Amino acid sequence: MTKYKMGAIVKEVPKGSEKWYRLAGWKKLESKKQETKEAKDDKTDTKETTTT
Repeated sequence: MTKYKMGAIVKEVPKGSEKWYRLAGWKKLESKKQETKEAKDDKTDTKETTTT
């Protein structure tokens, strides 16, 4: 299901109905899954400290 927005109204729309929502002027919301995936791939230059 994809989220669509018209003004302050946000609806989850099944794939088969997306065409009609776009024709009515609803805007498709971008998913945040890609943003969180990029954040997980971000590596820092820190070293792990080990104790012996």
